[in-house]
Amino acid sequence: MNIYAHRGNSGFFPENTMYAFKKSIDLDICGIELDVQKTKDGVLVVHHDETLGRIFDGKGSIKKLTFDELRDVNLKNDELINRDDCKIPTLEEVLELIKPTDLNLNIEIKNNKVRYKGIEEDIVKLVKKYKMEKRVIISSFNYRSLKRIYKLDSKIKTAYLVGPFTFKYRNLKKVLKICKECNCTYIHPSCDVVNKELVSEAHKKGLLVQVHTVNSITIMRKLIKLKVDGVFTDYPKIINTIVNKEL
Repeated sequence: MNIYAHRGNSGFFPENTMYAFKKSIDLDICGIELDVQKTKDGVLVVHHDETLGRIFDGKGSIKKLTFDELRDVNLKNDELINRDDCKIPTLEEVLELIKPTDLNLNIEIKNNKVRYKGIEEDIVKLVKKYKMEKRVIISSFNYRSLKRIYKLDSKIKTAYLVGPFTFKYRNLKKVLKICKECNCTYIHPSCDVVNKELVSEAHKKGLLVQVHTVNSITIMRKLIKLKVDGVFTDYPKIINTIVNKEL
């Protein structure tokens, strides 16, 4: 069972910060998941929301701010506000951290709401710079991005992210067809849409099923019975303990 620290060890440390990523390194898990967007001046940064305000102070969208402007904003946590590793990091900083370890990295491209020109090329270029092609999964709700990634470098594995919104417009057959058309290795469903049929049909198509975001022991036990291939969780140490007991 592959276990990924969702936005780092985010159940206990600020999500998508170097602090949360550092606290994931010694957890005996498969890898780390993070979200990537692009600043006004073209820097790949790690941040989930398209705008500031929830985790960090400040206002505005990631796309319309420069990297220096983003680096100046502070974490909305008085105890951690002065930590250098609690600033908005770049993707390159995370790759530098992960490179010497045995961890894999799941990079989610956050472009289902906001479009970033050339973000796929920029990510692939950086992954190649660190020779991480075999240790990276690139995921997105935007299947067109996954097609671009495959064309740029077929060695980099991709994953189609799906949730309730996906199934409003497409049935399972169509979703799995998209996965194959994009040459995905994985399908990453949310825990509220995954079921026995999805897992069974995905496996028949040669796809691996990794589920997000799993923070419940009850749901984790259900997923073990469904024989999913991996999970993303804010509490990787706890979920890892459950998996080791059950399997």
